[in-house]
Amino acid sequence: MFTVRTKAGLVLAMAAAASLGLVACSGGSSASSALTEASCNALLSKAQPLAAAASASRTGAAASTVAATRPATSTSSGSVRTVADTEKKTITFVGGAYTSSTKTYWDDLATKFEAANPGYKVNVNIIDWNNIDQQVATMIQTKQYPDILNENKFAGWAGNDLLQPAKDLVSSDVQNDFIPTFKDASVYKGTQYGLPFIASTRALFYNKDAFKKAGIDSPPKTWLELVQDAKKLKKAGYIGWGLPLGSEEAQAEWSMWMWGNGGSWESGAGKFTVNSAANVKTLKVLNCLANVYKVTESNPGQVNRTDGVFHPFADGKVGMMFGASFAPNLFKGWDSKVDYGVAAVPTNGAQKSTTLGVQDYLMSFKNAGNTTAVSKFLNFFYQQDNYTRFLTSQGFLPTTKSASDALQSNEAFGPFIDLLPSARFYPSTDPAYPAVQGALQNQIGTGVASGADVTSVLDAINNAGSK
Repeated sequence: MFTVRTKAGLVLAMAAAASLGLVACSGGSSASSALTEASCNALLSKAQPLAAAASASRTGAAASTVAATRPATSTSSGSVRTVADTEKKTITFVGGAYTSSTKTYWDDLATKFEAANPGYKVNVNIIDWNNIDQQVATMIQTKQYPDILNENKFAGWAGNDLLQPAKDLVSSDVQNDFIPTFKDASVYKGTQYGLPFIASTRALFYNKDAFKKAGIDSPPKTWLELVQDAKKLKKAGYIGWGLPLGSEEAQAEWSMWMWGNGGSWESGAGKFTVNSAANVKTLKVLNCLANVYKVTESNPGQVNRTDGVFHPFADGKVGMMFGASFAPNLFKGWDSKVDYGVAAVPTNGAQKSTTLGVQDYLMSFKNAGNTTAVSKFLNFFYQQDNYTRFLTSQGFLPTTKSASDALQSNEAFGPFIDLLPSARFYPSTDPAYPAVQGALQNQIGTGVASGADVTSVLDAINNAGSK
């Protein structure tokens, strides 16, 4: 989470410390300390959503993986530059561990690349997503820049002139196959620096057996219905709602709730609205879920997405959660037999149902002499067999037009591709956003503690965007 990339770790540490100080000093004085069931009920609208996403009736079983079809992508390897004496032939690839098989994939791809390109070598470093931001920040601080980085942000590094333009990294065939929405979100000040890598969307996942046991006929469309159903699920012996507000990916969970109540991250570049009245109301509702209705897991402010919610859902312990398009692939890896359904995201009354669209990027830092080797490896990755193998092994949606067309009729991919028209994205092209995201990941969980002053929590997060 970085604003000034050469001082990224310090910025994040200062933002987190300031947030902690503000919250600690507030003493949890007013915003949530007086929450009762009556006051919580008053926060929930009885109106129906303005529109629902298209895939509400789709269902699936964890025994089948999301990534079941091999999409087509460009097979072009791009133009080859003249090799200069100063060319760097050994490059580093740093990326996040999406599943337990991520490193296996990249190690195998590097081996195949080296065999096809004698004299070139790729050193692979795969890092757990809980630690990747901190470790990459250290690399930037010490100027040990990776040649290729897989991350969920890029604008700050582009703003500090550390990245190579995307046009120098892949062929025109690859560039033209990217879905425009994802390609447009890879641009900073008119220049594309990020390569759209993989995508995911979010939806309501519900345990069909738990619903039957609890006497619930259909998934909720509103927050009011969600609370009612979560209470029934709790009574039937399940965690009613899985609420992961720990640091792993709290920004995703928060976005779904925030947008469902008409809130937003910002009103314009650098104009953050995390502490808006709508967002204060949203955090109060989450506090109600944890402390008044008591339908979540214990201490959700410290619960992470994968181990704390996705895995328990796969084990049949959680009735409902916001799941991701890659979750079924995780379920398969865990040998889950849970029978689940996928539905549109509930909203608080008359709001349009939306989803979180997430894309991760590939990018290249300006290390002397590395452009040819980087370009060779990235074009090799986007070849049809190699790109498809990543998608099928990791369970993500493609960012290319050809692959999306191929997957549209697939029953596993279909529910999530259907949600793409309603997708909203993080403001990741705003260089100040990573600091706000970092503060939120560290602090939003404190807002669901009993008696928390939610306004102070959101003020502290919002202020991280102005440092």
